[in-house]
Amino acid sequence: MLKRLPALALFAVLAACSSRPDDALIRTQLVEALTRDAGGLFTVENVVKTNGFEASSNVYQADVEYDLVFQKSLSGVTAGVRDAHNPLAAGLGTVLLGARYGDFRAGQRLRQQEKLTFHKTERGWQLQPRE
Repeated sequence: MLKRLPALALFAVLAACSSRPDDALIRTQLVEALTRDAGGLFTVENVVKTNGFEASSNVYQADVEYDLVFQKSLSGVTAGVRDAHNPLAAGLGTVLLGARYGDFRAGQRLRQQEKLTFHKTERGWQLQPRE
């Protein structure tokens, strides 16, 4: 076991100095960013990095595809607006959801494509805010 320790330490150092984020990190950070404020509206499935390149030594760009699987319908979200504390703001939110995703139904899948930017920081690769 002690003979393997230097090899494991070297592997950890090399992983920390990686020239690009690995696919699992891309998937994890994307799903967290998408679902953070979604309120259970959808889940994210089938995340695939389709391409990527090192824009500079501290910047990596990744093209990804994924499915949004809606847990609620737009009409269900709209019906819930009546119970909101601020119906005007909630109503505007449903209009924006409809403009972005269309008239979605519970269980519907919507395939998305996106370009992500990651910056290498002291805490490793971090997904930059998306538009």
